[in-house]
Amino acid sequence: MIPPVRKVRFLWRCVLLFLVALIPQWGFAAGSTPLGVIQAGTERALSILRASQKGEAPALRERRNEILNIVDEYFNFDEMGKRALGRPWKEQPPEKQKEFTRLFKQLLFNTYINRVETYTGSNEKISYDSEKIEGQYALVKTHAVLQDGKSVDINYRMQQAGGTWKVYDVVVEGISFVENYRSQFASILANGSFDTLLQKISEKVKQSS
Repeated sequence: MIPPVRKVRFLWRCVLLFLVALIPQWGFAAGSTPLGVIQAGTERALSILRASQKGEAPALRERRNEILNIVDEYFNFDEMGKRALGRPWKEQPPEKQKEFTRLFKQLLFNTYINRVETYTGSNEKISYDSEKIEGQYALVKTHAVLQDGKSVDINYRMQQAGGTWKVYDVVVEGISFVENYRSQFASILANGSFDTLLQKISEKVKQSS
């Protein structure tokens, strides 16, 4: 089983706020700015969550395949998986890279669905501070004011592909979502083979299904 890392739950909560907003929206304009993509999604997140909880919309678990397809449009899982694995990525043949990406994507999605089902809603207020674009990459800085008044920095790392900006990492209070997983994968690889890593991720996917 992949070992837990401190603050992973909080990271997932922040990622959840963005992911949920993508469910009912089939697409942003191709020319949307990175900040515009993040803002349009996040602003609708809590209302979508509450609608599902009140029975005003279909249950999210009932729409697994639909949700997976939509989330796939907004997150670059290939880039995310490659960065989460780090140096060992280049050491693997294409078929194992493909299998790793497939399992990693499914693990993230299953964990996301489970978090959605346990989310009870809150009164987060999001401020969109800035965006910095460098070629095909962008950094969108935001911060959330939680119900207890605490301010939390949430930054999105994005990449442009085919005229569309996609998220490949989320950084909460300096903690990178990708780096969190990289440390977990590195721990497993330090004591086993790449096939062992694939097996453990596969087992985790089954447990979270």
